[in-house]
Amino acid sequence: MHKSTRIFGGAALLLATCLFVFSCNSDTSDAGNSKTDANNGTTTNNQQYENKVVDYMPGNPQQLNPYNRTDAASAMLLRYLYQSLLYTDYFSYEQVPQLATALPVLSERDGKILMDMEIRPEAKWDNGTPITGEDVAFSLKVLKLPKADNAHFKPYFEYIEDVIIDPNNPRKFTLVCKEPYMLMTIAIEDLPIIPAYVYDAPGILKKYTLKQIANANGKLDNDPQLNKVAENFNSPKFQNKTVVGSGPYQFKEWLPNQRITLKKKENWWGDALKGENHWFEAKPDEITYEIINDPTTAVVALKGEKIDAINRVEPRAFVEELKESKSFTSKFNTYTPTQFLYAYIGMNMRNEKFEDVRVRRAMRHIMDTKTFQDKVFYGMAEHVASFIHPSKKKFLNPKVKLSEYNLDKAAKLMAQAGWKDSNGNGTLDKNIDGELVEFEADFVYPNVAKTSEKAVLMFQEAARQIGIKVNAVPLEFTVMIEKTKSHDFDMYYGIWSASPLESDPKQIWHTDSYNGGSNYVGFGTSESDQLIDDLRKELDETKRAEIYKELQELIDKDAPYVFMSATQNRVAVHNKFGKIKDTGINPGYFTPGLGVLNAIQD
Repeated sequence: MHKSTRIFGGAALLLATCLFVFSCNSDTSDAGNSKTDANNGTTTNNQQYENKVVDYMPGNPQQLNPYNRTDAASAMLLRYLYQSLLYTDYFSYEQVPQLATALPVLSERDGKILMDMEIRPEAKWDNGTPITGEDVAFSLKVLKLPKADNAHFKPYFEYIEDVIIDPNNPRKFTLVCKEPYMLMTIAIEDLPIIPAYVYDAPGILKKYTLKQIANANGKLDNDPQLNKVAENFNSPKFQNKTVVGSGPYQFKEWLPNQRITLKKKENWWGDALKGENHWFEAKPDEITYEIINDPTTAVVALKGEKIDAINRVEPRAFVEELKESKSFTSKFNTYTPTQFLYAYIGMNMRNEKFEDVRVRRAMRHIMDTKTFQDKVFYGMAEHVASFIHPSKKKFLNPKVKLSEYNLDKAAKLMAQAGWKDSNGNGTLDKNIDGELVEFEADFVYPNVAKTSEKAVLMFQEAARQIGIKVNAVPLEFTVMIEKTKSHDFDMYYGIWSASPLESDPKQIWHTDSYNGGSNYVGFGTSESDQLIDDLRKELDETKRAEIYKELQELIDKDAPYVFMSATQNRVAVHNKFGKIKDTGINPGYFTPGLGVLNAIQD
């Protein structure tokens, strides 16, 4: 399951606050009939192209609602349709202003944390009206609606309880935070600002203050007016038909399971700020995402120049079919930036077969991660021991060790948990409530992910050797999301994407996130919950580091995951765009920055 932990900036929902820059390796080749300039990687065959980008998307987006979506494909599109107050620069990994004029100024008053900000004077909606602090307040009201379908998203904005608009300047406002939050500045990135004239045309939310909604504590759950707004916001209209933001592109067309096209806005307000930062670049006139579920078909489309850019190419194809092909490298440049993500195997801790921690620990000895990295990823991966990315040395707990492939240890742990082959049929079994139950587990994974499939099949074969029957179950991505969200699984193969900075573990590891959040496996105790609660309120980075380390130990002790790999991306981009800057942020390049160097002029 590929998921953007950044909701709007990558992921699935893992937010960030500290700077970690690590190197990105670029691989380019000069070969074939057309020459490549050694300085900029551009073709010199004088061929002209339309100023458009055809990008690759591995699966159909779930929806284009900026607050309700949970998948990475949707997040990719929303970045260019909507804007936040701040966002992370793809290349410096530092926060930069987007709608705001500058980073917030923080102060404290009466035990509250205040964040003073101002909207850029140039910022306008598509109807020409200015973007103001009222739009920020409206966006937070919608986000916090009790019946808005975004329970996974709400925890990141619990700390904001009010917005105060400057009576003398509607562009100036103050976010009132009821308590300190470790990522209070970074979390703002994941709040795309939306226009009230589109998402609440009757103006119902004007009758409510943000403070009323934020501090209702369930009292407004059945408010008919608020629920009317939420029902409208959750409706199909705002999932895939009406998409209106302040970004450089507008939604043009969506042919499900075929393609999505974004068209550059004429006279976009941000054009006046070109050069401010890369978020004000919008070079292509159109960006089309070709939805190609099969990775092999995607590579064929790339080689045939049906798509211009691709990421996360299957490693064997990337090395053997692309990088080693002279005809390919005469037209495309390849890049391998480090990715901010980790792959893992999740186990349903509330399933009777996995409720014993010894069983879950046994699973860690069944997966041969080292061989998987070498044979499947051609060494373009790093073994991880926890949810903390290996680049974040300060937060890593050295006591938490990498998983070890050892089938003997796995078999012993299974025996200690009472799983033995009592009837000699080759499969471990156990008497549960008077019934002999064989250890058979369904291992679900996204059907479009070939590397995930190889991991599952490797695990399946190793498990068979010690008497565990594992069924490999490929699922369409949206089906898999629903099964994991409803905890209808035994095991699943997942990938969490993160920000290049720091992350809030509540969405994945707190018990409050079991229903509605992303704690699919059911991890958590009062002790781990308290650590997460303390971490979220701690503004001192050194103290947070110690809490992170304690949390890692608790997770390691309970073994809800088999932590596997942080991998390098495998990116290829047509050289008609020149030699681009790669990035560790998904997809590995900034699509609006891909301008054709020798474009056909209108």
